[in-house]
Amino acid sequence: MPARCDASLSFETSKLTDVAALWHEKTGENELPPRREFNARTLKGVLPHVIIADRVEANGKHRYRFRLMGTAISELLGDHTGKFIDEAVNSPFRGRWVGVLDAADNAGSPLRIFGRLEYRQQDYIAMELLVAPLGTRIGHADAVLVIAYPSYSARHVFQPLVKNKITAPDGVSS
Repeated sequence: MPARCDASLSFETSKLTDVAALWHEKTGENELPPRREFNARTLKGVLPHVIIADRVEANGKHRYRFRLMGTAISELLGDHTGKFIDEAVNSPFRGRWVGVLDAADNAGSPLRIFGRLEYRQQDYIAMELLVAPLGTRIGHADAVLVIAYPSYSARHVFQPLVKNKITAPDGVSS
């Protein structure tokens, strides 16, 4: 997704503001809130829009595996629960998705990400995301919480303009 990052957390979607406040409530000093604090009960109001991606370490590198994809997100992007991002998302988009998750982990706090979706030719969809690390210590998340709210535009608005042919009354194009 060609996106922008807003660390001020000036969300347009009020539910994202609420979850960011909850994240801060659950955070200890110099620690991230543990994933167990963000369960179905806690996230009930936003559950269809939730993605939880586990950070998996192996051989000095990390990958993200989709632990949970809410129904609204699965309908939009496909259900990738249980898959690693590098298995579910094609390049060049894979690097962008990983970059967004890494940015929240590196920041050690929630981020607001917003922009147009670049996935499966769905460029008529804008997304606003809360992306927040979960785990035991800042800079090394066990998981990343994503809550995504799409907004839709008419698809034709983003397609290249096609020059209209003028047809004369006799049916001959000019």
